[in-house]
This record gives sequence, C-alpha cells and structure tokens, in this order.
Amino acid sequence: MPDSSLQIQMKHKSRNSGREPLSAGTGLPALMMADRKGGAMDYLSVEEAAVLKNCSARYIRKQCKNGVLPAVIQEHPQNHKPCYQIPVSAFPEPLQARYYQQKRQEMGMMPTPISAETKPQKPKKKAKAVRQMTIEDCTAQQRQEIQIWTAILLEWHAGRIQYSKKTDYDKLYVGKCQLEHPDLQVSTGILYRKWNAYQEHDLAGMLGIRGGWNKHSSDIPQVVWEAFLWFWLDENQPTVRASYRNVISWTEDFHPELVACIPSERSFRRRIDNDVAEATKILMREGEKAFSDRCMPYIIRMYDQLEPNDVWIADNHTLDIQSLDEHGTIHRLYLTAFLDAKSGVITGWNITESPDSQSTILALRHGILRFGIPKAVYFDNGREFLTHDVGGKGHRTRKSDQDVTEPPTILQRLGIEMHNAIVRNAKAKPIERTFYTVKSQFSKSFSGFCGGTILERPESLKRRIKNKAIPQDYEVRSHLETWIDGEYNLQEYGGSEAKYRGMSRLDVWNEEIRSIRKAADAELNLMLMRSTRTQKIKRNGVYITFAREKIWYMNPEETILHLGEEVYVRYDPADLKTVRLYNTQDQYLFTWELADILLMDYLTSNPEEIANAEMMIRRTKKFVRDQVKGITADLTNAQRIDSLDATIRRAAKAKEERFQIRYPKTIEPVRAGETEEEHRMVSGSEMIPVTIDLKKMRQNAQRRKEE
Repeated sequence: MPDSSLQIQMKHKSRNSGREPLSAGTGLPALMMADRKGGAMDYLSVEEAAVLKNCSARYIRKQCKNGVLPAVIQEHPQNHKPCYQIPVSAFPEPLQARYYQQKRQEMGMMPTPISAETKPQKPKKKAKAVRQMTIEDCTAQQRQEIQIWTAILLEWHAGRIQYSKKTDYDKLYVGKCQLEHPDLQVSTGILYRKWNAYQEHDLAGMLGIRGGWNKHSSDIPQVVWEAFLWFWLDENQPTVRASYRNVISWTEDFHPELVACIPSERSFRRRIDNDVAEATKILMREGEKAFSDRCMPYIIRMYDQLEPNDVWIADNHTLDIQSLDEHGTIHRLYLTAFLDAKSGVITGWNITESPDSQSTILALRHGILRFGIPKAVYFDNGREFLTHDVGGKGHRTRKSDQDVTEPPTILQRLGIEMHNAIVRNAKAKPIERTFYTVKSQFSKSFSGFCGGTILERPESLKRRIKNKAIPQDYEVRSHLETWIDGEYNLQEYGGSEAKYRGMSRLDVWNEEIRSIRKAADAELNLMLMRSTRTQKIKRNGVYITFAREKIWYMNPEETILHLGEEVYVRYDPADLKTVRLYNTQDQYLFTWELADILLMDYLTSNPEEIANAEMMIRRTKKFVRDQVKGITADLTNAQRIDSLDATIRRAAKAKEERFQIRYPKTIEPVRAGETEEEHRMVSGSEMIPVTIDLKKMRQNAQRRKEE
C-alpha cells in the first residue's frame, strides 16, 4: 500500500519513448517531460501558469516552493525581484497542447482550411473547459479512495508483466480484488478506465465522477448571474424564485440574445450554494448587525489579570414572571444587578417596577455593603446608567454640555471608574448569560412564568391570571434574594480560567480577594445621595424635581442672605424632608427643610399609615403556600411542596450553611471628605422613614390645578 501522502513512483506509458518518467510530489504524478531535441525551452511566469492551469497564482507559487513544480529563479525584468520561471514541460500533455495551441493562434498560425472538394462535416459542439481536479479539491474520504485504487492499479499492472496472455491474468486479478474489496465494483473494464485516468492524472476519473468532477457547476452567463445577484442580495430578502423571474425580465430588456442561455431556477440555487459565501449572504440580505454578530471575529476578554472587585458589570433584566403589586395590578418586575467580572458573583441587586437611575444606585449600594467598593464599573448605554449624577453622560455628552458646571457624580465621589459597552455588542456583556440562568433556574419555578416570547408562554397562564393564582411582588423579591446567595453564587464557577474548575463563584471571590475598600454607613449614604444640576437660589429657596413635580426647600434667613447664588442640591429619595446644598466647588453649605406646605399631606407622619407600611414589610418574610395541584396522594401534607418551595428550601439551607463573605485583613477606608459636623444631618440618619405615595401626590397636584 502506498503511504498516506500519495507520493508514488510510477512509470508513464507515452507515445514518445524518448521521454523518461520522473517522480511526482503530492497527489498523482505530475510528469516533467524533456523538450524536443534542439528546441528552445519555453518558460512561464507564475501568473501565466495559473491561467494555464486555471488555478490561483498563490497555489502555483506554493507548488514551486515545495518542489512539486520544477522552476528556476530569475530576476524580474521590471522590478528586479526574484521570481519563479516554470518550464512548459512540467505540465501534463493536455496543458502543454493547450499552451502551444494558444501560442500558434497568437502568432497567426491558423489551421489549414478545408478544401472545396471535401464534404463539409457538421461542427461538433465545443466542449466546455473544465478545470482539472486537484488533490486539494478532494475530501478525506476521496483521498483514501484514490489511495486504495492507486495500490490496486500498481499491483495489477506489475502482475501483468509476468503473463504472456494478459486477459487470463486480468480475470484472475479481478476475482482476487472482488474477494479483498467486496465494497468496490471491480471489473476488467473499470481497471482499464482507472488506469488511463491514473496515467492522465485525472483524479475525477479515478473516483468515477463522470462528466467532470465539477459537472454541477453552472453554465449561467456571467452578466446574467451578476444581475441575479443584484436582485437576490437585497436587504428585503427576496426569494430565489422572485429573483429568477426578475432576472429573466432584465435579460429580455438588456441582453435579449442571452435569454435562450438562461438555465433553470434550480441551476441558480445550486450556484448560490457553491459560489456565494455565507458571510456575503448575511451581510447583503440581513445587514451589518447580523454580519457582525455571526461572521465577524470578536474580542476575547482575558480575566487572568483581574482581581475580585476590579470590575463590576451592571445591566437590567425583565423578569419573566407575571406578578401582582399591592393594588392587584398584574405586571412584570425588573432586576438591576451588578456582577463581579472575575468570579461571576452577583454582588448587588435591586428589584423595581421600572429600571431607572435610582434602581442602579440602590443595587450599587446593596453590593457595596456586602462586598466593598469596586474599582470600576462596566455600564450599558441606557439612560438609567448615563445620568448626570450617577455616572455622567459618557459618550452622550454634547458639545453644548462641555462648558456647563456639573456636580461630582456618585461614581466620582466613590472613586469608581466608569466604562461603557460598545453599542450593539452583546458579547462584551457576560451578564447576559447570568440573566439567562435567572430565567431558566429561577423564573421558571414560579406559577406566573410567562416566558420571554409567545412561544415560551405556558398555556395555563391565562387561567392562572384569571384566578389570581400568580405570585405577589413581595414573594418574588424575597425568593430572589434567597436564590441568588443560596444557589447562584454557590454554583460552580463557569468562567474561562481552568484553575478555578470545581470551585463555586463565591469561593473564587474569597480565594482571590486581596484588599477591599469600605466606607462607613453614614459616609456611604452621603456619597450615594442624588444631585440636581446647578441652580440659583430664588425667593422661595431651591427645588428638586420628583415624580414630575417640583418640591421646594428653604431657610428664610439663609435664603435672603444668599439670594441669586449658584448651588446644587443633594437629596435622598427615600427621605425628602431635608436636602443638602453645595456650592459649585462642591463645598457643603446648608441643610434646608421642606417648604411646600401643600405636600404635607403626601409626606404624612400618620402612625396608621406607618403601621401599614411596616405590616407590608413583615409580609415579605413569608413563604408562598403550595398552590400547585396534582400531587400524588401518597405524599403527606408536609411533603406536598412544589418546585419553587423545593428550590427555595435548598437555597435557604445552602445559604445558611455555606454562604459566607470572607473579608481580607486589608481594608481601605473611603471617606467623603467632610467633617462630622457637616454630615451630621445626613438623610436617614436620625429621621423617621417617610412613605411616599406617588398616586396620592398626582391626585393632589391635579386637584390644585382644578382649584
């Protein structure tokens, strides 16, 4: 058997006995024939050889470099660089004949015309030029088949020499091959045909591919094919049939002589599969976004040099759960979450009715209290992140905004760098995979699961909504907190670093954390306060805009003394009784109290309303009762728990037993840069919680307008 590289020594049977066979390189032998005696040696450049062989110049140059094609190195007459010159004798006889025929035509040596006495013969149909099949065009299976047939042919040809009557040996060898290779169709005729193909270097003939190895290639006129692509490669994504009809009409108008040459629609479909690259289809028919997501290479982010708390990634996710709010309204809650890029731990989160900047602040505060202050955050390009007092406008900043004095952002006061994701680049946000886990492992456990699409929506959801058999908002919030710490953060690390395989996400954070930045609760509250833009102190003080309403604050004496000065206001949305004033140099000035008496009913301190709010908080600590029917009768009442209950029990147990945040010995204090006396009145430090009813506030505003 020949070796796998198909480097075979063979003897070539030729009409000219004066020629000596030479060994070939890869594939079937490429014969190198000596020129006629006395004849000048003809050489071809790499480009001319590529045209003759109907292949690329790169392929010819590679064959010359590897010694498959003999060539001499000469100086190029124009650029004086070394280049390959290939003798014509290095190519097979059919290619040599084609070359000399072209040379005769170029020199005007036309064939002898037919005499008048000779009966004119019907011209034969011109054979279509077919590119010879090379070993690079073969599949692995086809290469193996060529290897097997080469061994059979060489063995058969060598055995015939010993027999005077060749036909007797042929019959014996055919019988032998049929026993050794029952899967091959071996006969005397097939041996002769494949031997001829072997001598002519015809790989397609060796494989038994009739009509040429590329017989399925299309004979569509080039101009018609280009017109077809003009119609088909359109962003409206027309069908092949519609484009085929259009190109027929186009050809009738612009090239009527080619109408008869247009093949069937099926030919166009085959040529699309063979000639049009998939990337081209996607770019032209589906657009830049689809091309970038499915075809273009993307940046692979390396996490080796990162440490925990170096980068937190933030994003919002719509929970696939239909739930009831305190008023009985059916809606879907939103999750704002921060993810540690190194470990994959969800550090902080907040559940809200609508994603906004305040939800981002609350989620950040939640994460800081648990895991410390990160060095940098990676934000999406949404308005809830690129707010003037949270992270700044980032790339949304206009030229007109550059000269406007803005107060320090919350991230700047905390010493956190902000980075923004590339627009429409989902691969840069690994938190998307986290949200998929939330959906598949948490949201699907609820009776109110609605799915992200109509195809994912359970059939029984309508009945559950009608019967109000869906969870309450407080249940979703309570269970999500337990699930994140008791299950998600304790699941196996799924990042790209192999050394952490088998460890949980929290274990990776605990293992790699070296130092942590912390801030006292009062100073943290101070640095997380919202800010207004700069404004001038007016006769009725300063204001903040909350729920689309202006809320005014003032101190009568200080307002009169500082009338017209530019300041900005910092406030805590959870407690609007007081605000803090700062000058344009970010220096603390005053703490002013609420001045709008009409809002006192809204900001009431009624003990009954406060008691109702506290009762709502206590209700969030209760677990959902099992409402799923169909549990087998063999189970006791204690055992009749649903998937949600089982999940939460497992998570609660794991959280109690295993969830532990290990702080390092090194703690970097982070301070607001203000004295104790200045921030003694920080919002929420000594105040009674105030409940804000937005609905009542709007009603009061409407009533005032009507009056």
